[in-house]
Amino acid sequence: MSLFIQARNCGPVRPADPVNLIVIHTMEAPEKPNTAKNVAMWFASAQAPQASAHYCIDAEEIVQCVLETVVAWAAPGANKEGIHLEHAGYAKQSASDWSDAYSTRMLERSAALAADIARRHQVPLVRLTAADLRTPGVRGFTGHVDVTNGRNGGKGHTDPGVDFPWDRYLELISNFLRPTDPPPPPSDEIA
Repeated sequence: MSLFIQARNCGPVRPADPVNLIVIHTMEAPEKPNTAKNVAMWFASAQAPQASAHYCIDAEEIVQCVLETVVAWAAPGANKEGIHLEHAGYAKQSASDWSDAYSTRMLERSAALAADIARRHQVPLVRLTAADLRTPGVRGFTGHVDVTNGRNGGKGHTDPGVDFPWDRYLELISNFLRPTDPPPPPSDEIA
């Protein structure tokens, strides 16, 4: 991580329980340069809402706002067991909006981070729905909307939106989780 901006509202220190969830959010802020930094600074400000996330991600950078050992106030019902990733953009984005050059770079950046988190916390590469979240201790990737519907009776946020490219995102993460093939042995032949 190149930048850490401490969120004003977070905590306590995460319990010894495992990280079960990687929760995907949208910042409800434009896809443009410095969005991750601007939202992180907003989380850190005196005007900050009673909210935070572990990471803010845009196409150019990732800003950490809460240490992974501390609870972020991101999605009630999944805060203590989740690592929360905020993405530039809006829940209302269409499939084509999620396919533009900005979103593509951002999702690649996010997938590399998510793969690292999943590897360190042994979070399986499984997409969890609201129904899945009703099972205690379930592990995998989910959206804030799924936490809203699965654990909060439908009261809460709807991000990352119905057109978030889950299949493509999970495939990107899978690519980062794959071990790299060793290079081929040197050839004795001269072309």
